[in-house]
Amino acid sequence: MSEINPIEVIARCIEKCKATTDRDQIAHYISETLGFVQIDEEPENDAFALLGGAVDAAVQQDPVRCAALAEVWTDLERQRRVR
Repeated sequence: MSEINPIEVIARCIEKCKATTDRDQIAHYISETLGFVQIDEEPENDAFALLGGAVDAAVQQDPVRCAALAEVWTDLERQRRVR
């Protein structure tokens, strides 16, 4: 079995999120991607940092198509800080 490339997984997630405005579907894509991207000692922190950077870049490059993604990501970050 080949090793999962986190950058490719994140890129696919971003593209899927751009294709919909359904917040529940976007949240599902993000959750699924976070599960795949978790890495070594601090898996949750690393996964959030990797995906967060990609989300920020995508929103800057295409704010219209990424508006729903930005909203969902902001909500997830807010919930994560509350925990």
